Amino acid sequence: MESLVEVTGLTIEFPTRAGLLRAVNEASFVVPKGKITALVGESGSGKSTMASAILRAISAPGRVSSGSIRFDGRDVMRMGKKELQSYKWEQVSMVFQAAQNALNPVVRIKDQIMETFRAHAHSKPYTEKQMTERARNLLDYVRLDPDRVLNSFPHELSGGMKQRVMIAFSLLLDPKLVILDEPTTALDVITQAYIFDILKKIQKDMNISMLLLTHDIGVVAKTADRVGVMYAGNVVEAGDVYDMFKRPKHPYTAKLMKAVPSLYEDITERKGIPGTPPDLLNMPPGCPFHPRCEFAHDKCRVENPVKVYTPAGHEVACHLYPNPESVAEVRTS
Repeated sequence: MESLVEVTGLTIEFPTRAGLLRAVNEASFVVPKGKITALVGESGSGKSTMASAILRAISAPGRVSSGSIRFDGRDVMRMGKKELQSYKWEQVSMVFQAAQNALNPVVRIKDQIMETFRAHAHSKPYTEKQMTERARNLLDYVRLDPDRVLNSFPHELSGGMKQRVMIAFSLLLDPKLVILDEPTTALDVITQAYIFDILKKIQKDMNISMLLLTHDIGVVAKTADRVGVMYAGNVVEAGDVYDMFKRPKHPYTAKLMKAVPSLYEDITERKGIPGTPPDLLNMPPGCPFHPRCEFAHDKCRVENPVKVYTPAGHEVACHLYPNPESVAEVRTS
């Protein structure tokens, strides 16, 4: 697979009064071109922080202390101000978790769209007429009435409509990558399915790359092509979505799959992951998952595992696998 985004050894830290909080810890991850890639994990695992780093939007006092991010061969961390302004929205755009917070409540949708064009469309200048036509076409594409929506304030739209407006926003400048941070939070199940149908159509029609951040394993199963699993700031496993669901490698991944309710199996067999995620200010030594892992042994308690890569492109960081030949499915009780 040809890579669009390559994250290598990325560490992101936030100084606090209680100490240094490492939100992302030497994480490496790849987003292929023309695919939907998902990052999954419990809340606080580092998914949104990773996405913010790709956008060069880590909030102060946070900082990238080590590692690199390359986008289509370019070093994101070395981009100048002008190049970075063009990079955002022209190359990478984002659909935020809460659409009602991403839109200005006192400005009509049309004016917000025009402002985005003027602020970021440097390499692709548009006339006023072209901007309006582009906005109308995209709103129609996400199944909204352009005449009504363009002249509306955000409060005049439903949650699902505002989320579709944000999807249209993300496509305004024809980016190569769209990042979606829990794009269906607070929406009902039917609307969620509707939104994901639209996203899959967009990816297929435009051959655009997408990075989906979610804790919903069901969404990943029916939407993504490739998936990475994050735990306590670490990317502990990544691979093809079918292989991941059929043959999970890391004990944490297997536990996540085991916790998902099923329409076809006995629900009493579904179990939550015991324990709680670690305190990022007081991380356990060794593998961060070992206090919750049924397979933990002495080495897990003192040494953080390195990733093992299989010939099929699956990667996993676990002491169960000392070499690629040892990688196999993990079954948990």
